[in-house]
Amino acid sequence: MITESRTDEGILTVTIDNPTKANSLSADMLERLVAAFTAASSDPSLRAVLLTAAGNRGFSAGMDTAQFEHSSSTRAYETISLLGRVCEAIKDCDVPVAAAIRGYCVGGALEIAAAADFRVGGVSSWYSMPEVRIGIPSVLDAANLHRVMGWTKASELILTANRFSAEDMDKCGFLNALVEDAEVEERALGYLRDTMESDRAVIAQQKRLFRTWKNSFEREAIADSKKEFALAFARKSDPGTEE
Repeated sequence: MITESRTDEGILTVTIDNPTKANSLSADMLERLVAAFTAASSDPSLRAVLLTAAGNRGFSAGMDTAQFEHSSSTRAYETISLLGRVCEAIKDCDVPVAAAIRGYCVGGALEIAAAADFRVGGVSSWYSMPEVRIGIPSVLDAANLHRVMGWTKASELILTANRFSAEDMDKCGFLNALVEDAEVEERALGYLRDTMESDRAVIAQQKRLFRTWKNSFEREAIADSKKEFALAFARKSDPGTEE
């Protein structure tokens, strides 16, 4: 299941809670994640989202493999598209998202973490993209891993399907911080609270610009930057200005 709780300061905690199955992700859980991030984006009382997992063994083993026990390409496309919707909901969320990672972070769960704005890993955490070993390619946000950790290490992670330690992921820039396992949530919350020093609407603008920069040529990105910059001033002069 996916559980939610919120603090008085406006931080929503979304918890992957399926520890008896290694916190693997079912279709229903993916739908609930999409709904949680979409709702957080449209709720002006929320300022940030912490994504974490129940138990101490692992963040998530990725997709529940029972969803792939068939030979239908149509069903496979629908399933992987649902995972893609989770990643998109995180990136499109108007408020910042931080992932707190202990233990294993595998496959689709690693892609979800990569979509977050901040990633904090515990010292015992480890990471893997094992898809090629089970006969399928890594897709979706695996396409963005080179932006997060560089082409060299992203290619190694995906092609070898080997485990990367927390230290490996910290060195290549995947993690914002590497801390003791018991401290991952608090460090992740620290990043989120830092963003809360700024106006919510400005943070939303900045996240939109990140998406533009990643998906545009340089000239288009700069042109869009100027428009968003001007919009910030329009909102100051008229607080009722729609974004």
